[in-house]
Amino acid sequence: MLNIAWYTLRSRLSAFTGTFIALMLGAALLSTMGLVLAASVTSHEHGPGRFANAPVIVRGEPDLSMSDPWGGIESEPLKEPKGLAPALVRDVTAVGKAVADRTFYAQLGGSGTARSGPSDQVGHPWSSAAFGGYRLVRGQAPAGAGEVAVPAKSGAAPGERVTVLTASGPRPFTVSGVTDDVSFESALFFSDAEAAALSPRVDALVSYGNVDKVRTAVEDRAQVLAGADRVQADPRAHADEVALVGVSTMLGMATGVAAFVAAFVVGTTFAFSVAQRRRELAVLRATGATPVQVGRLVLAEAALVGAVASAAGCLLGLAGGPVLAGRMSAWGLAPEWFRVRLGWSTLLVLVLAFLIGVLLAVLGSGVAVVRAGRIRPLEALRESAVERRAMNALRWLAGIAALAVGGVLLLATPLLPPAYWGDITPMAAPALIVAGALLCPVVIPFVVRVVTAPFTALRGAGPMLVQANTVTALRRTAATVAPVLITVGLFSALWSTSGTLSGVARSEAFERVRGNDFVVAPDHTPGLSRAVVDKVRAVPGIESATTVPTGVYTIPGPNLLVFPAGAPLLPYDALTVDPKALGGLLTLPVVHGDARGLDDRSIIVDETWNRHVGDTVTVWLADGTKKHLKVVAVTKASAGGSAAVLTPRYAGRALPDAMYVKLAKGADRAAVQRELGAAVRGMSARAVPIAGYRAAVDDTVNQQTRMALLIVGGIAMLYTGVAVANTLTMSTGQRARELAVLRLGGATPGQLLRMVAGESVLVAGTGVVMAAVVVALNAAGLWAGLQQLVVSTRVTLPGLPFAVTAGACVVVALLATVLPAWVALRTPAVRLTTTE
Repeated sequence: MLNIAWYTLRSRLSAFTGTFIALMLGAALLSTMGLVLAASVTSHEHGPGRFANAPVIVRGEPDLSMSDPWGGIESEPLKEPKGLAPALVRDVTAVGKAVADRTFYAQLGGSGTARSGPSDQVGHPWSSAAFGGYRLVRGQAPAGAGEVAVPAKSGAAPGERVTVLTASGPRPFTVSGVTDDVSFESALFFSDAEAAALSPRVDALVSYGNVDKVRTAVEDRAQVLAGADRVQADPRAHADEVALVGVSTMLGMATGVAAFVAAFVVGTTFAFSVAQRRRELAVLRATGATPVQVGRLVLAEAALVGAVASAAGCLLGLAGGPVLAGRMSAWGLAPEWFRVRLGWSTLLVLVLAFLIGVLLAVLGSGVAVVRAGRIRPLEALRESAVERRAMNALRWLAGIAALAVGGVLLLATPLLPPAYWGDITPMAAPALIVAGALLCPVVIPFVVRVVTAPFTALRGAGPMLVQANTVTALRRTAATVAPVLITVGLFSALWSTSGTLSGVARSEAFERVRGNDFVVAPDHTPGLSRAVVDKVRAVPGIESATTVPTGVYTIPGPNLLVFPAGAPLLPYDALTVDPKALGGLLTLPVVHGDARGLDDRSIIVDETWNRHVGDTVTVWLADGTKKHLKVVAVTKASAGGSAAVLTPRYAGRALPDAMYVKLAKGADRAAVQRELGAAVRGMSARAVPIAGYRAAVDDTVNQQTRMALLIVGGIAMLYTGVAVANTLTMSTGQRARELAVLRLGGATPGQLLRMVAGESVLVAGTGVVMAAVVVALNAAGLWAGLQQLVVSTRVTLPGLPFAVTAGACVVVALLATVLPAWVALRTPAVRLTTTE
């Protein structure tokens, strides 16, 4: 049978072209996504960077670690690791020469001008510059007070006066020298004494002593890094790790989508191809071939096509993976150094993609072969013209199961707290789409008859013929409808879910401060300096309060629904605020207790903590300090924002992210606005009315999430577009005899082209209608969940994404049908009816 299969492939290449293309692109899609996903998991070694020339590094513990409920050790990275204690510095210095390193906020001022530094710019003492390979390209090292060395990218020259923004406020400095630019950070360098004055805390020590002696001196008070482990101390290490986790999450979702799309498209394409060859298989049965022999033949063909197509697809993926990784790096979704590199993981991904491609080919053909092998030869010859049955028991069970999962997830949205929506809600639409794709042969006749009802009532046989052809050829129709449903439904539903959750987070954040009149916000800086806060507070006729973002860690209370096996250590975003501002300048959605009772010995938590008023909770602050605090109030859980509120005592070194201003009774709004503007002028801050601040917040779109959706949707759209075109081209080519018979019956080429165009639009439109139903159900679930919120938020309807993807699918379907039909109609009808 293998020899016969090989001969069949060689003699009838055109019959397998569509299947080959689907398999090749499926393998290319999986290998491309798999290579980038593997790179995001394995690419963590980018060199020590900041400490490339440091022999031994001593720094505070960067993680909070403890035992989990299952006997293991779990760790969470600290938002603000502690500095080194003076006693520890003395002990390490006693081992051998040691240089103190400090990292603190220092940024060239200018509010977005060419001379201003990036918001993540930092300051260091000059003695630590050599560790990162910094070199002076002009001028000299900073030696005294008021001197600074700036990066070449700033454009400043030695002797120039510049403003440096610090945590205490802007200060004038003289540029003493210019350093070359590096990839791992943007830094300003000060004299050691100046750096110590700006930031007394020692963040790290670089020791030249024996590493074993250093470890003995340190004991368990800090972390000691040497050799390849020094990369962990690089300033970009944590940021890159977070970025790679985001890439892994995004590509994990994209790869899952790609795998599902590829599996469904390849399976339906191969099944459709085999169904088109039933007459040929029936002849083999009639000449004595057994069902087992026919099955072996088709499976051998599938394996051969799958092997060749998957190998070609893997070669495409080998070229596409580095391109996708480079684009993600250029778009800011991955670190600058992120690349796909050849290695064992590359080989493993390619082998897996190859095997999956072959497996998809075999499984895609196997279902059709089993059905065809059970039919007697004469019945198979009769059934080769009309497909009577497109569903089987397995497809029924899988479709119903997916529908049940999607329904449960939709119902779970209004039942769970909003904080868990981000994990649950995005999975509902894919489950419903899987159900729709599996059950589409059952749904298609109903949808087609509803859509075409107004047209079939008109005079003429055209609409009736279009309807009949679409409903009768269920396998062909389903093979086209499913990719359209996946593309339009998945992309639109995820866009709607993402937009709605972002809108909820923005509305909740604004609801807390809507009673204020003005907001003072950072302008191209990471926060507000103390000087800004002091100057704003000095403005007469106002009340003001600052909020400082921080983080806490805790083990939440028992919750069998969310943590059936016991709650682990979890990080929570937190906010510090003056208790006097609660209830006035800052309003919290309190459900139990009194927020005004907050003090340095207490905490306000939301419902996700599973705690009650009066409970004493154990928390670890942003630097890992352990505290026992009493719960004075419980707030409603939110879809975004802070899950805890503490007093300013626990703010750490973080800068305020905003300052809220409310007019005192009788104060003149215009006068206050002028005073605020004068107070923040030249301070890299801006004062805006609360309405304008809300508009700015509402206009801010999560670009990374949108870009991730565009990557997922773009890849799915490209592949499913090819799948739609492939299926329709295959089916239209096989209908040449049918078109010829209609021509001999009196139909004109124009009428036939309009008929096939109508069929293609109807088929694609059916997929669009089913996608609209999925999007509507997803929106209904979101709407039901929004009803439990205090704030008023609308469901984001994906009008433009839906229209663009739907229009693209319809155009592709139209072109893939009309062009082959036009080519077929150029051949004389008599010749087509007399040849096979």
